[in-house]
Amino acid sequence: MPRIQLAYWHGDHAPGDEVNVSDDELAALTRDGRVAEVLQEPAPAETPAPAASAASAPPVEPSQEQPETAVDAGRKRR
Repeated sequence: MPRIQLAYWHGDHAPGDEVNVSDDELAALTRDGRVAEVLQEPAPAETPAPAASAASAPPVEPSQEQPETAVDAGRKRR
């Protein structure tokens, strides 16, 4: 959880107070200009490698693919 110093009132916290906030609250408070300083940055979340998720998905065989059908546009406009 990030620790910030407030520039304006937030709830019952006065300007200058140091508070712990969630990542969502940090984004909202930063957007609204209520953060004077971020004292402790949140740790970056590790994202899983895309190769690991692609390896677990079964391969699609070409015979299972459906051919695209032509869309009937109806009467043409002039």
